[in-house]
Amino acid sequence: MTLQTNEKRLLDNLHTLRTFTDTPQDGVTRFSYGTQDARAREYIIKRAENCGCSVSIDALQNIRIGLPTNKPGRKTVLSGSHIDTVRNGGWLDGIYGVCGALEVLETLAENPDSLKDASFNYELVIFAEEEGSGFGSTMTGSKFITGIYAEADLDKLVSDTGMSLRQTLQSLSPYGPDGKTIVYNTGGLSQEALQNVRWDFDQVQTMLELHIEQGPVLDREGLSLGIVDSIFGMRVIEVTLTGVGNHAGATPMTERYDALCTAAECILAAEAHVKTDDDKRTVVTCGKMDIEPNCSNVIPETVRFSLEVRDKDETKIDRFMNEIIDLIVAIAEKRQVNCEIKEHSKSSPLHLTDRLIDAMSKHAAALDLPYKVMDSGAVHDACMIAKYAQTGMIFVPSINGRSHVPEENTNDADIAAGVQFLLDTVLHELHEVK
Repeated sequence: MTLQTNEKRLLDNLHTLRTFTDTPQDGVTRFSYGTQDARAREYIIKRAENCGCSVSIDALQNIRIGLPTNKPGRKTVLSGSHIDTVRNGGWLDGIYGVCGALEVLETLAENPDSLKDASFNYELVIFAEEEGSGFGSTMTGSKFITGIYAEADLDKLVSDTGMSLRQTLQSLSPYGPDGKTIVYNTGGLSQEALQNVRWDFDQVQTMLELHIEQGPVLDREGLSLGIVDSIFGMRVIEVTLTGVGNHAGATPMTERYDALCTAAECILAAEAHVKTDDDKRTVVTCGKMDIEPNCSNVIPETVRFSLEVRDKDETKIDRFMNEIIDLIVAIAEKRQVNCEIKEHSKSSPLHLTDRLIDAMSKHAAALDLPYKVMDSGAVHDACMIAKYAQTGMIFVPSINGRSHVPEENTNDADIAAGVQFLLDTVLHELHEVK
């Protein structure tokens, strides 16, 4: 008999965690290291401890939760995602993968006989600061786990309030809102502590991440499941345009050096250029902009904006971004506005593990689940881990393709089916992979 997950418990967990938000009437806002993050951590840790699981938290506040049946020296199958959100985001992004992995954990803890012949351990992982909402860099926790970030980055990563990641971590209280449950590791940021954040990938058998698609493909095609083949890479730049601030009424149109109008032309030029992509796969986005002085009756003097290009082909990412940079420089020069461009961040496209893709595809076909093997346009912590360990991703549909917005949603049946498929995949990995 196939081991079954508990759909009601899963949905109850998700709906409870949905209430842990700074914007209760406008989506979910739950930034890493904040009050709502602490509440979510406390809730998940309590559930895990109630079923006898062990909890470890590293210096960056990544969490690993292991089954009571785990044995020292065995390699580990991990599953999880993140609990932080964008501002006014959706209720499923990230947290669905965490609750899915938690449901697998609770189901396995309740059924220890299902693990008596297991070859590997199972752990839930929660990655810190995946969205980059606090410090402007996505997948921060997993970048420290893989050694892409090191101690110097604790000071380089700075929030909009001017507080560095180091200062933020040093300011944390260890306890959650109940004053009893330890939700943060406040043991310091020594070189040894940071070194311990790095995973020993010789001890990692498999990493699995369950996630909503965040795009329209599965919903549009009426499919229940996506098995991820490749994850898009991305390159992000920050553009600063500096013109001349002046009176909005007294300055003739022929004597204006308007940074905002220049930015608008640059952004539209980038959009038009990427639309020339033959396979219509490359995307460009301006998602953040700061305007100074940001007054209705003053010509904008300085504008800073982000620009990112994504694709599954790194050559195309670089080609389009380099061409966009040339366009921006030319537009700024034409408008006599100073232009400064900084490379912000970059992640390479990744192909996930063929063995996992094949195994999950065969299982979906055997269950007669409507599925497809597909790309992920969004980046995920899985793409950091995939460079070092066998990694797979499972998608469920996003209704109307909406994500990172309050309207983000997935049908209950698809939510439950995705978690059951995750459990089946975990059990396969624990027992059958040598």
